[in-house]
Amino acid sequence: MASRWSIERNNPVLVWDCNKHPEDHTDFIEMSGLYSSAVITYGIKEGKLFLHRHLVFPMLRIFPNNTHGSLQCDVPEELVPVIRADGKPVREDVECVELCDGTITVYGRYESFMVIRRLYPSPDHAAFCETVTLVNDGNAAMKVETFDKSPTEIYRVRGPHGINIVERSMAWEAPENGVVEADGYAVLSVCYTARLAHEPTHTVDVGEEWQARANRVNVLTTPLTLTTENPTLDTMFRFAKLRAGESIFRTWNGDVHSPGGTSYYAAVWCNDQAEYAGPWQAWTGDELQLNAAYNAYAWYYPHMDDRYEPIPSSIIAEGLDIWNGAGDRGDAAMYLFGASRYALVSRRLGENNALWNAIQWCAEYNIRMMDNEIHKGLIPSDRDELEGRLPAGKINLSTNMLALGGFRTAAALADELGEPALAERYREAAKTIDAETESYFTAEIRGFDTYKYYAENTTLRSWICLPLCMDVAPHAKGTAAAITSPYLYSEAGQLSEEGPNVAWDRSTLYGLRGMYRAAVILSENDPAEGKDLRKIATDYLVDYCEKRLIGDHVPYAIEAYPEGGKRHLSAESALFCQIITEGILAVQPLSFTSFSFNTVIPEGLPRFILTNIHAFGETFDLAIEDGKWTLTTESGKTFSGLCEGRVTVEFGR
Repeated sequence: MASRWSIERNNPVLVWDCNKHPEDHTDFIEMSGLYSSAVITYGIKEGKLFLHRHLVFPMLRIFPNNTHGSLQCDVPEELVPVIRADGKPVREDVECVELCDGTITVYGRYESFMVIRRLYPSPDHAAFCETVTLVNDGNAAMKVETFDKSPTEIYRVRGPHGINIVERSMAWEAPENGVVEADGYAVLSVCYTARLAHEPTHTVDVGEEWQARANRVNVLTTPLTLTTENPTLDTMFRFAKLRAGESIFRTWNGDVHSPGGTSYYAAVWCNDQAEYAGPWQAWTGDELQLNAAYNAYAWYYPHMDDRYEPIPSSIIAEGLDIWNGAGDRGDAAMYLFGASRYALVSRRLGENNALWNAIQWCAEYNIRMMDNEIHKGLIPSDRDELEGRLPAGKINLSTNMLALGGFRTAAALADELGEPALAERYREAAKTIDAETESYFTAEIRGFDTYKYYAENTTLRSWICLPLCMDVAPHAKGTAAAITSPYLYSEAGQLSEEGPNVAWDRSTLYGLRGMYRAAVILSENDPAEGKDLRKIATDYLVDYCEKRLIGDHVPYAIEAYPEGGKRHLSAESALFCQIITEGILAVQPLSFTSFSFNTVIPEGLPRFILTNIHAFGETFDLAIEDGKWTLTTESGKTFSGLCEGRVTVEFGR
């Protein structure tokens, strides 16, 4: 069946034309602001509009004040305001649904009224807003009315800060007699807010909040504007930037990025924030994202002591507690990899180089772990980031590849900070892991020349893509073939392991990134091999974008299936964004002012233009087309050349 969604390129807008696709269908999307988040289920049920509102207020806490301790509730159907037209409830037929600029807009028809509903979170209040506009574009006048305009309590529960209250307020704009003549209109504005019992009821101007939401979305989507002339890829990237950047919450302990998904707020993890989100946010130039990323790293500082005990997997409850139920998941390797890339790209190390101190701590922790009784030169961990959902052995590929990549970037950072001895120590550690990986993990599985995920592993696993992401390419062809083979590829996404129908998008996104990076290395010896791998990656990428952006569940990368029900966790969108910077461009930070990148773009993309990039102390645009590349900085510097592989750009001090 043809996709129900289409892309209108001017904005861009995702459009579900319900006249062409009138069949019953519902979907859900998460939208977030600094003090609230909402998961809205929308669509058509029994031929009519269906809306369900689930609200989350992360800084209002409940008991137990743990990972899942954010105030949240469903809006009961009986407390959703009802508009009556000539005495009958307005329940419209849906004509069109649009996802654009961080809002859901539903266009419907009831009698002589066009009904327009718009739903969106406030960017900086504990509020979720909704407007219903009735436009009489017929010939007959109709009387409209609604009731109960005073604030109405929806939910209350006691928590560690006091009694939490969720309320609904509304405003009604209509002709004085309630009769809407032809060409007239009426507007219902609804706001769902939350507060502590001793605080006054929030007063929010819904119209102003809509403009504020639009302004924030513009800030999130304008940096790194992508033009490839593939509308699916360009649009998916724009939506991914929005989701990756909106899920930031203003906690008691500073602004931090959090995954969302009705479970994970006002908390940080070494994978989601330190490894996935932070390195992407370093590129945005957005102070809120840059600070949130730094704060996520900083929350771990107090947990790094001279005994070199494992850092916790997550820091929760606004930074006041920890969760460490999975033991050491390779968290110091995740942190080392993400923080070192964030530091070089953004040039932010904090007061007294605090982030550099944390990076050194993680590097030292991993070096100490390499001296072990299981296999010297590789790093053991209790589990991996899947926390025991699938077996990972005593030494897994994920922890070691993240450490290898982290050591390399940390070495460049050490050079930049005038510590050559540390730089050499880190490079030697990376070389050791590289060599031991070849002897310990290399395997033939299902006929593919690839890697086993741990010593006893005999099945294909999705995380075998990680060596490709770290420019370890001896088995790139076999690994690319394995991760795109029917053993791992499914309609739900790339399977985490062959056999079980379990899919996590994060490994799919790393796999795409890794194939592009491996193509750069293969091209150095055989351009045809690099070209072939780049084509495989691009076909896979476009197929993925079509499934996620305009498939049955849109418009973002997902966390997991069937676990989590394909939640739109935010950090997965940050990983998608890095397919552009870390994958197709294969950027490698070299210093605070220099980096290398790939200039050969995939076939099928007529051009590759990325504008308003904030990195390495400059704001710049990059254009690759017609066999040439040009990089122009806001400060007036220009670099250019032929598209012949990897090049290095040095901005200068």
